[in-house]
Amino acid sequence: MTLDELTQHTSPYLLCWIDLSIAPKHLLVPSDLKRVKRLMAKDFPVPHSEYTKKKFAYMQNSLNSRKGDWALLGEMTNLQVLEFPKRMPSGLIDDFSFLPKLNHLLRLDLQYTNFTDCTLLLGMVHLKYLALPARKKLIHTEGLDTLSCEISMPEPAYRDADFPQYKTIPASKIPAPVSGTFAVQLLEYGRKRFTNGAITQEVVEEMAKRIRKGSISSLVLAPDEDGEEIFFTMDIANGWAAPMFQMYDEKGEALCYQPINEAYDSVEEDAPVEIGGQSPVPKRFALNDLALAAECAIYFAKTGELYPGIAWARFS
Repeated sequence: MTLDELTQHTSPYLLCWIDLSIAPKHLLVPSDLKRVKRLMAKDFPVPHSEYTKKKFAYMQNSLNSRKGDWALLGEMTNLQVLEFPKRMPSGLIDDFSFLPKLNHLLRLDLQYTNFTDCTLLLGMVHLKYLALPARKKLIHTEGLDTLSCEISMPEPAYRDADFPQYKTIPASKIPAPVSGTFAVQLLEYGRKRFTNGAITQEVVEEMAKRIRKGSISSLVLAPDEDGEEIFFTMDIANGWAAPMFQMYDEKGEALCYQPINEAYDSVEEDAPVEIGGQSPVPKRFALNDLALAAECAIYFAKTGELYPGIAWARFS
């Protein structure tokens, strides 16, 4: 079997990752897979980076579509280090059946993946370090007792039992905003700041484009230039966005709104993005769909209101 035949169904992310890890060498024949000893988080490809755009221009469409499986890892039986990174797009891999074949691993980091079944780790007698998702996501954890390595599992920032109460604002029909008009007088991201008449359709479209690509880390939208009392913010990292809207009620009490991610019914799993770069946010109140996050920002820019297409949590 040729390398092309072996890799025809492989995730383009994995192919790029291997290429980056062994540079300046390249995979030429299937036996080369046995020579790869490290797939490290620092080498994981980022599709929107200028480096990968240039180096992997021939597979950019595949990277964007995220198609392909990860079974090829099972051929890399001499791997000693396998570290899935924090910045890996959400939902990229959900089949870890290749793991039992990697019995030479010394270091395995699965913390930021959808890994669940600990029986796949049995027999990894050479492991020195193992990082896993939160225990609440795992099944068959009794198998971990057979491993003699250091095991790291993150503790969630919040617990369901003592999490603050909130009111749910349900999703509703999305009215069409008035075209060409904007309710905000401040739009800021990166080193770019726009106020009043400088906020145009082109400016908002560029902001949305950057959100979808994950190429900005934060933004601020506000109905006045100061943006101090009423404002909409969004922090973006690792394929996740954490929108937040703050305002004050008639009594002068602060109200905070965050989106409700219906895929998560618990707050005991932290999103890989933080509000303000320092405050943890549960996946329950963050978005792992950057296109949807962009729609939230566009709608607020046009109306000064929360995007009605999703439910929001109101904290007071």
